[in-house]
Amino acid sequence: MLKPVLLFAYGNISRGDDALAPLLLERIKHSEITQIVGHPVKFLTDYQMQIEHVTDMSGCERILLIDADKLITSAYSFYTVQAQLETSYTTHGMTPSTLLHTFQQVYNKPAPLTSMLAIAGSSFKLGQGLSKKAKNNLDQAEIFLKKILFHNDFTLWD
Repeated sequence: MLKPVLLFAYGNISRGDDALAPLLLERIKHSEITQIVGHPVKFLTDYQMQIEHVTDMSGCERILLIDADKLITSAYSFYTVQAQLETSYTTHGMTPSTLLHTFQQVYNKPAPLTSMLAIAGSSFKLGQGLSKKAKNNLDQAEIFLKKILFHNDFTLWD
């Protein structure tokens, strides 16, 4: 049996545009995708990335991280994530690069190939819904994501 592809969306659905990633993953689940290039799909949603998520990554062929981002200017951005230890003074989650670095430290091997789909958001206040711009960005990100998920190989990921 082939290793699974992990689709990991993180964000807080109660914080405005921070809900972008979990909402996108729900849409993908409803498209009834069960395989990506023949690999089974594994779905994961959480409020933030934590050290414990290295166990979810173990045994995966590929990983796609999905998150809202207030720094990008396009509707979404898709790129490869590299393992790198990043130090910061926060207890609010980890960066994708640090999570991959932690995976390498825990398992003493390279992390699975990992990509990031960042969706542009601007309003992250508690209790707000999605902004109008974020809704449009979500729709555009969904079109792009379905294109790569239903492609016959991983070339669009690379």
